[in-house]
Amino acid sequence: MHLILSLLPGLAASWAGPAPAAPASHAVWAGFRGDGSSSTLAADLPLRWSPDRGIAWKVGIPGYGQSSPVIWGESAFVTSVDGAGKESLLIHRVDLAEGKVSWTKSMNASMKGRNNPMMARAAPTPVVDADGIYAFFESGDLVAFSHSGADLWRHSLVEMGIEPKNNHGLGCSPAQTADRIILLIDHAGPCFLAAIDKRTGKMAWKADRPQRSSWTSPVAARVRDREVVLVSSAGAVDAYDAVTGSLLASQEGLTGNSIPSPTVIGSSVFIGAGENRMKPDLEASRRSNCRLELVEDSGKFSFRKTWEGTKAISHHASPVTCGNQVYLIDKNGILFCLDRDTGKEVFSKRLPNHQWATPISANGKLFLFGKDGVTTILKAGPEWNLVANNRLWSEQDFQKRKDADVLKAKEEEAKNPPRSPGPTGRPGRGGPGGGPPLPPAELEATRASAVGDVVYGAAAVSGRILIRTGTDLYCVRGEMENGKAGEK
Repeated sequence: MHLILSLLPGLAASWAGPAPAAPASHAVWAGFRGDGSSSTLAADLPLRWSPDRGIAWKVGIPGYGQSSPVIWGESAFVTSVDGAGKESLLIHRVDLAEGKVSWTKSMNASMKGRNNPMMARAAPTPVVDADGIYAFFESGDLVAFSHSGADLWRHSLVEMGIEPKNNHGLGCSPAQTADRIILLIDHAGPCFLAAIDKRTGKMAWKADRPQRSSWTSPVAARVRDREVVLVSSAGAVDAYDAVTGSLLASQEGLTGNSIPSPTVIGSSVFIGAGENRMKPDLEASRRSNCRLELVEDSGKFSFRKTWEGTKAISHHASPVTCGNQVYLIDKNGILFCLDRDTGKEVFSKRLPNHQWATPISANGKLFLFGKDGVTTILKAGPEWNLVANNRLWSEQDFQKRKDADVLKAKEEEAKNPPRSPGPTGRPGRGGPGGGPPLPPAELEATRASAVGDVVYGAAAVSGRILIRTGTDLYCVRGEMENGKAGEK
């Protein structure tokens, strides 16, 4: 049964209070990967810090969350979930100067799920604008609040007959245009892309999609003076008109593009792809790391492939461009630097940490946020040019906390063990999120890698970098380009 968003009740409160003044662009990080490119013009970003120097503040975030922070002026927003069944959905507003939580909003989830390292836990990153904060959760709940915390509107996919099912849960972050939220639902059920009016919460349009499962997020961009939405997901790349929802162009035949999201620079679309676990074909995955051009001829759009990869693989992180280079990261933490125009490999280098967060490109530098708390900063260019490796915590402290979290995870799993296999050897209801079951070896490896302090995402505005772990938000204001020390 397809979700008919136009039948949703408005549930919209009056638009509460005057909106805060719009900050300068360098004081905004408005969604997943900022504007969807992972690039910023923010100046004076910190370059060097350590556990006892350059960290302005650290604040604990109730519950657990895998989303990235978003920033609007002097406020940051993060989401989390809480409870054994992820029954509580949480949005927190954090004062950027003081590092204090100014308010927290809690909502009941429409659908409970397993709260463990194998599943999405507030994985989608919200979007923010001058009027509000808009958050989507893997429970199928889409909510909107004003900056002051007033409840604007709420919708539930579950109440409309759609039960989100995806291996590990939904991870798609919404995108936004000036007046709409763009939501992608690709899962083991009816799939669609939808635009939701920010003021009313009502549907502007909905485009049905073929059934497929992925964890990618849409990107809203302007290509040749036209607002478009780009979606890279499970074998295809699609371009939609952002105003009407009509399909403009499709590129099929890709493999492994189920986690990285596309990066759009002008009319160029950079696609990341990893290994396809269900149908392994490493060569096809490498070719799927490519650059496409969205071209228009006599009013008709199509994709033209500029180049395709030969060696590089993307896994969790999305492609990032910086200067004349494009950067990809594989599951082993190897950074590939490719020529942006030809796709030829410039260099490759193993990073100190595996990378789950997408890097940030800023003023000729690349900031790479390792999952174990090591941020590597490079000068962009055709050679490996290391600026610094910075730690949020010491190796010893990290290991102590990881050991404690491993023990806690085992205790929780003992209370709520995995479902036993059915007569065919497959769990009775599929994998941990309702999708295909995972092989035992992969299940164990994923479980082990997801405990301990994990860096999930980051945001950058002038003079500051926010780094988000499952339970904490850090503000870094370390040594800058001019040697000036940031605030402790």
